[in-house]
Amino acid sequence: MGFLRNKSLSVKLTALITAVTTAGIIAGFAAVTFIDARNFRGDLAADAALSARLAAGYCVAPLVFGYAEEAAQALEKLSLFDDINYVAVYDQEGRLFARYRREGSQGEPPALLADPGLASGFRAGIFEAREPVIYDGKRFGTISLAVSTGSLSRKIAGRAGLLALLAALMAAAALLVALRAQRVVSEPILSLADMERGVALRGDYSVRSGISRDDEIGALAAGFDALLESLGARSRERDAAEEALRQAHTEMEGKVRERTAELRLANKELEAFTYSASHDLRAPLRRIDGFSSLLEEDCAAQLSEEGREHLGRIRAGCRQMAQVIDSLLRLSRVMRQELDMKELDLSALAEEIFAGLRETEPLRKVQFTAAGGLTAVGDRVLLGEVLENLLSNAWKFTGKTAAPVIEFGASEKDGERIYFVRDNGKGFDMKYAGKLFRPFQRLHSPAEFPGTGIGLTTVQRIIERHGGRIWVEGEEDRGAVFYFTLHGRENGGSQAHKEQGYDGQTA
Repeated sequence: MGFLRNKSLSVKLTALITAVTTAGIIAGFAAVTFIDARNFRGDLAADAALSARLAAGYCVAPLVFGYAEEAAQALEKLSLFDDINYVAVYDQEGRLFARYRREGSQGEPPALLADPGLASGFRAGIFEAREPVIYDGKRFGTISLAVSTGSLSRKIAGRAGLLALLAALMAAAALLVALRAQRVVSEPILSLADMERGVALRGDYSVRSGISRDDEIGALAAGFDALLESLGARSRERDAAEEALRQAHTEMEGKVRERTAELRLANKELEAFTYSASHDLRAPLRRIDGFSSLLEEDCAAQLSEEGREHLGRIRAGCRQMAQVIDSLLRLSRVMRQELDMKELDLSALAEEIFAGLRETEPLRKVQFTAAGGLTAVGDRVLLGEVLENLLSNAWKFTGKTAAPVIEFGASEKDGERIYFVRDNGKGFDMKYAGKLFRPFQRLHSPAEFPGTGIGLTTVQRIIERHGGRIWVEGEEDRGAVFYFTLHGRENGGSQAHKEQGYDGQTA
């Protein structure tokens, strides 16, 4: 009843009472009409069945002895019933034996009764009653009596017209009652509504309704008066509280601006310190490694086996420290570098990176597949670093797998493109998954799988700068899958990858 949404309360009450009453009247009218129609149909069926039984009684002897003319004369006795269209007698084989048809009536009895065992019923504007002709316990034929349903329709229409007239009168009476009832209910409520609008416009909480009644409307008016009194007191308290809140808000905004500026400065100083410290550590580290190399070359013969081993460890530590410094510098560059957003072919980029990995160990047999036509909008250098890191990890952690498989692809979920790098390598326990993206956190020893522990942290920072997210799933000795999304803008490919499709090659 959306059309009543903006109507007055009096119109709504009148419409509601009238609608409910009219619905009840219509339901009663429909029920009575249905019952009358069912009763009329039952009466018609009963009369037809009785006439069919009379016809069966008349035709027993003529049918048994084969007197068709006498059977037709017997059937003509049923002409006293005005609604009969025709009545026919059929022998045991269903052949027409004798018939009577009222002049001007519709329908002809068929020459052959197709289904002698068919029960009586309404069929195509008539009611057909069937009755077996039985003599001495043996069935000799069937009576088929067709009765027009025209009188039935007239009876139903007449009764429906009478009921419709009564329903209209009752609906008119209901409307008069509704008009009177809505005045009793709506007038005081509309008065309260007018007063409420006045209070809202002027903000004057000193007015009162002036309605004094012992019913629900009186209780509503008394409650409204009490509400106005309470609102008046609260309004004064609210004004004082708002003033205090404004002062506190002004002070808080100043503190937030001050802390924000401090945090920005601290972040810049931290980035600068990381870059400077990493850069400055390179020179002394290079000298340590250089002198260790000279010592190893010039004085190796003068050193004991244990001394040479210690010297080797010093040089290995220098190389590992150099890798850590390079990783820190790379992480610092990722955080400061301006993004050069372009349309990229990630499939081709992955193929190029993996080709470089194959060159490092040309004797390794690794099956690599990359989905074709995967594109994204992003910085080529940074996204290249993401793929290089993830594919290098897959290459590294499948080093001890008998039949290594590495895959780069994408899938769609809830309208979002999700890229992934999957391998069947060492894997990990999912309870340690939270450590993977923390700096210097490793799940395997450097002796088993070398690394700095900063690569995945760098990957996560790059993905976040592209508005995406990264997560991982894995299982020990079953491999790992790294998933990530990119939202530089709507990313897509030259072909649809609803689940996964690729043009692969074997390395």
